Amino acid sequence: MPKLSLSGNTELLRKMSSDFVKLASAGAKQIPAQRIYLIKDDSEGPAVPRSARKAALSKLISPMVKVAIDTRHIDQETTRNPRRALQYWHRTDPFISEDVQGKLDVFSKLMTVLDSIKEDYGKENAYHDSYARELHGHLERVLRIKIADGEYHEPQLAYLEQLIYARYRLSMEEIKRMDYAGIKKAVLSKDEDLIRRGVFLEQTGGLEKKSTGPIVIDGNSRTTQQNVIEAIFGNNNFRRDGEKKVERTITITISDEVKE
Repeated sequence: MPKLSLSGNTELLRKMSSDFVKLASAGAKQIPAQRIYLIKDDSEGPAVPRSARKAALSKLISPMVKVAIDTRHIDQETTRNPRRALQYWHRTDPFISEDVQGKLDVFSKLMTVLDSIKEDYGKENAYHDSYARELHGHLERVLRIKIADGEYHEPQLAYLEQLIYARYRLSMEEIKRMDYAGIKKAVLSKDEDLIRRGVFLEQTGGLEKKSTGPIVIDGNSRTTQQNVIEAIFGNNNFRRDGEKKVERTITITISDEVKE
């Protein structure tokens, strides 16, 4: 039996307590020998991130031992060596291997999709509890976007790769081949609330970014809100000398339509 999340355990206890009250009042003869409960649990259990973490740690053959100071992080002419017993470390091999660079390219492509999802749903309550937001945070930390020091750790990359496969069943090669729309669809497939919210926003035009051209009020092509009001309600600049006053009646009609 798979382990239930907190919401699943709550639902199971609610059903068991309800049955206990009913059977206790009905009598001992009506108590069944066995009862099966079916629980609908939308939350993801802890097995997915735990299995990804275990797979990443299993790839570590031996612990890393630091035997010198990386010259990328210290200026030998102006900065004191914090540990005189250790020599400076001048690398001859590249800081980022081809394998790591390939993963970074794939994660960068995925980050572009997650940024797009955040832009569309970032202000929605469903986004803050979604797997898309969680994956966006993981990628932001692993790619060290805010720090931008170029220190990428292979165990973190391996853990993230396993997490993506365990949750979305997407390998690095599949993400590399897929287009942005396909990746976005795969990511949103695990967030039912975001899918429903996206359908609603598309029907109501919430995801459309509309832009309008300038509103020309007079010959000076002014576009401020004050000019629009003056054009509707009148202004002394629109009346010639000696011209009679004009009374305007403005009717505003608002109609609502319910769409299924």
